[in-house]
Amino acid sequence: MKLYSLPFVCFSEPEDGFGLQQAVLEAVGTGRLGATMLLWSSSPYVAATRLEARSAGFGAAVSRARTLGFPVMVRNSGGGAVAANEGSVSFSLTFPVADLRQGLYERYDEGVEVVAAALRRVGVAAEGGEVEGEFCPGAYSVRSGGWAGVKHAGLAQRVTKRAARIEALVLAEGTRELVPVLKSVYAALDKPFRAACLGDVEAGRRGIVEALEAEVAARYALTETALPEDLSERSRELRGGWRV
Repeated sequence: MKLYSLPFVCFSEPEDGFGLQQAVLEAVGTGRLGATMLLWSSSPYVAATRLEARSAGFGAAVSRARTLGFPVMVRNSGGGAVAANEGSVSFSLTFPVADLRQGLYERYDEGVEVVAAALRRVGVAAEGGEVEGEFCPGAYSVRSGGWAGVKHAGLAQRVTKRAARIEALVLAEGTRELVPVLKSVYAALDKPFRAACLGDVEAGRRGIVEALEAEVAARYALTETALPEDLSERSRELRGGWRV
């Protein structure tokens, strides 16, 4: 499959990244853009789900996160709350789909294996699997050290009538900064969290970006492309819809 690769971007505000992800999903869904890989980082944030935003403890979670310097976004994919900083990498693959009822689990499996294989490229003994006390708990996590080990990434998916995005937040460096905010947010949401499930990757953010690019290039016909101006404009239009 042919896959376009947009240049890695480090945004000063997280809503720019979320806006660009959504703009890519729309463009792929309308056929204006083919299947696309996107990699980005930003200043610190917490991203919760729409389901969590309706929970009784969400207001307290937002307040605690803000106090620690982490604004809260509400994303349109599933999973659970995550925290990120400049050392984290947001990775997504967006594909056109003909039938939204098909391919859901296959995309999850492929996404887990892409991220795990990329981590193995930089010396991490990564595999798919759940982690004890993990943030964003679920079957589609990437870990090392087994059940009681470290969670390096969690995957989520967003599916529309004509496009599907498989996305992962990969924690590369500066993960100890994320422990207090995740602990506070998960306590407010009345969910378990184990601080030891976080850990840095020696290769750092740049190493993770390069490994993901290399792994995707090995699996797809990857073509680097500049960010189209209409996509950039659309992402700016969408940037106001994420922050609480």
